[in-house]
Amino acid sequence: MHPVFEAPRRLRWHFVSWAVAGVVLGLIVRGMSHAGWLAATAFGLPMGLLAGSMALSAWYVSRAAPAGRTSAGRVAATVLVAALVVAAIWAAAGQLWWQALEAFGLMARGARPPGFYELLLLVGGLTYLVSVMGHFVWHAFEDSAASRRRAFESQIAHRDAELRALRAQVDPHFLFNSLNAISGLIGADPAQARLTCQRLADFLRESLAQGRATSIPLAREVALVEQYLQVEQVRFGARLQVRVAVPDDCRDVPVPPLLLQPLVENAVRHGVATTLDGGLIEIEVRRAGARAVIVVSNPRDPDRERRGTGFGLEIVGRRLDAAFGGRAALFVDPGAGTFRVTVTVPIEESA
Repeated sequence: MHPVFEAPRRLRWHFVSWAVAGVVLGLIVRGMSHAGWLAATAFGLPMGLLAGSMALSAWYVSRAAPAGRTSAGRVAATVLVAALVVAAIWAAAGQLWWQALEAFGLMARGARPPGFYELLLLVGGLTYLVSVMGHFVWHAFEDSAASRRRAFESQIAHRDAELRALRAQVDPHFLFNSLNAISGLIGADPAQARLTCQRLADFLRESLAQGRATSIPLAREVALVEQYLQVEQVRFGARLQVRVAVPDDCRDVPVPPLLLQPLVENAVRHGVATTLDGGLIEIEVRRAGARAVIVVSNPRDPDRERRGTGFGLEIVGRRLDAAFGGRAALFVDPGAGTFRVTVTVPIEESA
């Protein structure tokens, strides 16, 4: 929606400004044609309001060919064609309105100065070009403010994710169960107990380290969730199977840290833990043009699943929006036997 329509006050000021411009146009007409004050105002004021209405289209033109994301040639061509069309329509309307004023007896016949249509065409074109340039400046400030807002929201979301990861790391269900599993291994398999302790420590250390970063390679994010799943495999044993596939052309894709952790936690807590025979947690990454597609799937038993709060999916969605704006997406597919979450992110060069 055009920003002018978002608030009645903006709309009022917009047309008041163009009404003033119309009065100025009337003064110019009076000086060129020696028309009276009433006739000049009757011509200039409606033409100014019409110009204000037509100038609203400049916002859509500047949106259709945004500067900085469109070639300079295309921007120039789009703006010039739009200015010519709008100016021609406005000048034609001016001629018709002048003739109507003559028919009503407000404008003296023969008072129209020579080259009047060409003058209107020039004034309309230049005015529209100024309006478009103003909208380009508006969009530049708007994009800059949006960029600063996204950066701020991203920082907040990172801190939220760090706190969430810290809570998950000391969560009794995860930490105590892992320690109990290690305790059970001490007598039966001391080597496995030591290895599991090391994996748990590595996972906790890496989680905190990632939480302080702005972005990390996708391969590092996947490696962290693999560490988490290795710890959980001590508790679930053969019930938890893991398959990970990350192609080489996606390993260095920058993503927000701890992006996949909530998804994998949900896959264990609401998938494997509630399914009698457990099942496969699969993390599959593929490239689709200029986007990386990440799919996390887990087994699902609709009759046994525990209802969650949805906070994990919510925070992933908020972090994607903060980091990438509308260029990233999150899709959830709760199938009959498989729960699947798909994340798509743009492939960008790491900073």
